[in-house]
Amino acid sequence: MTSSQIIIIGALAFVAVLFAVGFYASRNIQTNSDFIVAGRRLPLWLCVFTVFATWFGSGTLIGAAGAAYGKGMLGVLSNPIGSALCLFLAGLFYVRILRRMRLLTLPDLFRRRYGRAAEILCSLCIIPAYIGWVGSIFVAFGYVMHTTLGLNTTVAILLSAAVVVVYTFAGGMWAVSLTDFLQALVIIVGLLILFPLVLKDLGGFSGLYSQAPAGHFSLLPAGTFKDWVWFIQALLVIGIGNIASQDLLQRAFSSRDERVAQWSMYITTFLYLSIAMIPVLLGIAGTILLPEISDPEYILPALGMKYLHPVAMAVFVGALFSALMSSADGGILAPASIFGQNILRILRPKVSEKNILWSTRWAILVIGLLGLATALYFQNVYKLMVKSFSILFVGLVIPMTAAIYWKKANTPGAVASIVSGMGSWLLLEAVQSTYPADLMAAGIGLVTMIAVTLLTQKQSPAKPITDIDGNILEYRDRLGTLGFPRPGR
Repeated sequence: MTSSQIIIIGALAFVAVLFAVGFYASRNIQTNSDFIVAGRRLPLWLCVFTVFATWFGSGTLIGAAGAAYGKGMLGVLSNPIGSALCLFLAGLFYVRILRRMRLLTLPDLFRRRYGRAAEILCSLCIIPAYIGWVGSIFVAFGYVMHTTLGLNTTVAILLSAAVVVVYTFAGGMWAVSLTDFLQALVIIVGLLILFPLVLKDLGGFSGLYSQAPAGHFSLLPAGTFKDWVWFIQALLVIGIGNIASQDLLQRAFSSRDERVAQWSMYITTFLYLSIAMIPVLLGIAGTILLPEISDPEYILPALGMKYLHPVAMAVFVGALFSALMSSADGGILAPASIFGQNILRILRPKVSEKNILWSTRWAILVIGLLGLATALYFQNVYKLMVKSFSILFVGLVIPMTAAIYWKKANTPGAVASIVSGMGSWLLLEAVQSTYPADLMAAGIGLVTMIAVTLLTQKQSPAKPITDIDGNILEYRDRLGTLGFPRPGR
């Protein structure tokens, strides 16, 4: 049996397991709440693994490895370093109060604090961001399957989209959580098989450090003002912008309680950063071992093909597939949930719960197709991922934070902040490239939020923060300072 046949058999077996889990999970889906937030019953261990698997996707495994190959540590500030920062900040400042509100989606928060107009704007910001992100994941699938199996990249992208859409359509968040657990284990095992082999060939960490291109282990910019501005942008676009990502918050909403939501973020921060640095170091190692590679984003599967026995390579390909699928399913479910929960309810206020559930499912298919179309037009995984989440950074983080921490925050201020942040970002992207457009646009959105809110306080008083049933919540106990969950919780 050839190595390609072993890898293909392993990949097919893995896909079969994902399908089985997805359809098993579908038996527990009765309502839209079951589908979107798994009935709010995820325990700590499962919450940790689903956050980890969702975060550990194409941007980390393919994009970050390729970026590290080209630019070293400074190339991966957004991910994984910014992504780990995002998890920690979400646990410290956001998820405790958001879980207490018993929300289903982030636009639910905007509706409760700012009204329908803000809810619609929030939804319209999130959905395009996820289409771009899902597209980046499908592109990464193309890289992996082309490098390891020799498949045509377009065919590989089409196959990956079909697999992810089918099991997400079937089981929703419960299926995503269960498959994420399996995928997280395979990711960790696969990387821990490859990394020691590569490191041994280089003479250990000292050999990697001494042979790497000059500056590849530097974490600080050269020192000019412009360099420092881009450095800050690289950390903050995902480090702060991704806090407003529906797929991250959806896991907090799905947790058993706010204590589990908080600690799942803290634990995953350290688990994610420790494992995510392996693709980064492998990317740097690739500059020594495979200096003539045609595309840096091929580096991880190329190293696997070079160092692993066919059986081990089958496990590693499973790890690559796991990382991509675990992000793709969350990336598809997040905007589909927003369509069913927020857009459809506005268009059809009297729609039944059953129709919302099926509309959410069919939205998964539509989002998958749009992500597929995006993937066929764009080829750079890392750039597409970062640009997608700039939308959340410039449009949503500021009004979201104000909703939780500023009692005076009102509808005109939130709407003006979203519009000015998004509008200025698009304009600045078009007219200049010297300084980061998203960082400047976020500043404009912040100033606009404060100014408009203060100017319109009398005409538009702030709404209180309430849970999903309309119960008013006090502005206290918002920081993530809860003790560790008790055994059995």
